[in-house]
Amino acid sequence: MVGSKSKIAAALAFFLLLALVFPVFAVDYKPGVSAGKYVKNGNFFGVNLSGGNKTAFKWMIIEVIAVSGTEVTLQTTGETMDGSPMANNGEITYHNVETGATNYTHSDIQVIMAANLNQGDIVPLAHKTLTVTRTEMRVYNGTTRVVNILVDEIPTKSQQGNEETIRTTYVYDRDSGMLLETETWFIIANESDKMMHWSVVDTNIFNIQAPTATGAPVVQAEYIYAAVIVIVVAVVMPSLTVIVRKRKHPEGETKILENKVMELTYNLSGVNRGESYLSNSLPQCLKIVCDLHSRGVNSLCIVREDPEIIVNNCGLKPEEVILLSSKPIKGFKAVDSLQEIAIIIMKFLKANGGVVLLDGLSYLISRFDFNSVYMCLQEKKIEFMEAGAVLLVPVNMETLDNREKGLLLSELKLL
Repeated sequence: MVGSKSKIAAALAFFLLLALVFPVFAVDYKPGVSAGKYVKNGNFFGVNLSGGNKTAFKWMIIEVIAVSGTEVTLQTTGETMDGSPMANNGEITYHNVETGATNYTHSDIQVIMAANLNQGDIVPLAHKTLTVTRTEMRVYNGTTRVVNILVDEIPTKSQQGNEETIRTTYVYDRDSGMLLETETWFIIANESDKMMHWSVVDTNIFNIQAPTATGAPVVQAEYIYAAVIVIVVAVVMPSLTVIVRKRKHPEGETKILENKVMELTYNLSGVNRGESYLSNSLPQCLKIVCDLHSRGVNSLCIVREDPEIIVNNCGLKPEEVILLSSKPIKGFKAVDSLQEIAIIIMKFLKANGGVVLLDGLSYLISRFDFNSVYMCLQEKKIEFMEAGAVLLVPVNMETLDNREKGLLLSELKLL
């Protein structure tokens, strides 16, 4: 009898989920915005950019001026890092999300696409056609969103005539179609790679409920997840309550559930608890830290970058960012030895743990030799495993020989 009830409940949950999901995954090249909606971008971060970051924008607002059929009219305003109005400040552009037609000339990729597309769907553009590389969940400004990610690679030549690949990752909000984040890598033969990144800092699009072709509102992804949670609560919780009542120590069951929730929190950012990771991208590691921190996970960053930028970009407290240097700056604490780093990390893990970013691996190797740094990481890996915490170690792989790469990858997973 119990088995049949469970099957009926599961079947009902399945059909309810189908009823919710099918309308959402319908492909329809329609705008998902209305006049007055906007995205304010900031969080600019650059590496090896010529002239520094002075000409980069400090903030940029893309606002919807009008929507007519499949055409969206936008206005872009902003300010550069030195306080000047950005180039083409106040520019008005139109974007047809169905055909890709536009008067936008700054990039082949537009700042808006059709709403409610999914992985594998075609994205028409003025001069090329791309497909949605993947659809996933990300957190922006403390809000979990379903996003569409497009990756575009352009082969070209640098100013010095060297072979160059410009690889840009674009992240669009799925429900509205508005661009939320970009990361561009300039991979140049015989030169240092360059990178620039920015993302949304403020917006009013996260409450959008885009219309379907029939005029009925599309059920947003957040509502799907909420419905699934309701189903789980309705089907699972009664059984769980019976189990907890029968046990002498219900707090044990509570702890198990808490651990499951925490594991999901880490998984949403692309990592697993208790793991140590090696990455070729500092921005990728910083993004994971920012995502986890926005979900309430304790964070510690030991960096060779400007600590003030890290604090501002990720919303960390100054005491959560430590400079890897012999000299403190801007009131931030500095460390300059493997022993100090080991002690700081040990104290962090004992005080509830979380996620640790250890930047500057090449710097540490040049100061203390590879074997000393490697042995320290070997030891720390076990501590992170025991604490259920995450270690992120960005490094330029080109600075390592094959033996060093092999040893590091035997202890740390590659992101």
